[in-house]
Amino acid sequence: MKYLHTVAIAALILFVSGCAVKPDVSWDYNHQVDWAVLNSWAWFSASGDEKNNRILSLMAQRVHDQVSQDLAGKGLKQVPADKAQLWLGWGFTEKSKLQSQSYGGGFYYAPYPWYMSNWPSEVVVNSYEVGRLTLNVIDPTNRRVIWQGIASQRLTSDMSPEEQKEYISKSVDSLLAKFPPPENYIPSKQ
Repeated sequence: MKYLHTVAIAALILFVSGCAVKPDVSWDYNHQVDWAVLNSWAWFSASGDEKNNRILSLMAQRVHDQVSQDLAGKGLKQVPADKAQLWLGWGFTEKSKLQSQSYGGGFYYAPYPWYMSNWPSEVVVNSYEVGRLTLNVIDPTNRRVIWQGIASQRLTSDMSPEEQKEYISKSVDSLLAKFPPPENYIPSKQ
């Protein structure tokens, strides 16, 4: 009984700490771009028509709102695509991951040197989803990515709208924390 109680507490701690964790973030960018002179942006549209009657999902609306808010806070102005110095595009993917945890097991040494026994350990394998939000900054003159940020975070299947908004907010904030990159900045994993 004590074993089950300990496992239940450990699972609860992992769940709660998983919800509060910031996303894993990585960045890459073109070191030859003069980021100091770039101050306007627009959302990238493959068709070139910003008003092509596309429908934004709730997730897309949250991403767009948070990116707009964060970039405005950095002094970048959203303008029509034909006047923008930067285009932004984003994508979201989910990937299943497996996590295993071993409990118990080991060797038992009896008081007699010729007697040694081991008891089996229990291995628990869990599957979970990882969401990956990718944000690309594109040079409109040549349509090449000049900055890319990726935020990965564990997802739960029953996230409420408030939790989804918080997930998007944390992911976008973490992604744009080092955008535009400071002069001579070399990205590293946090």
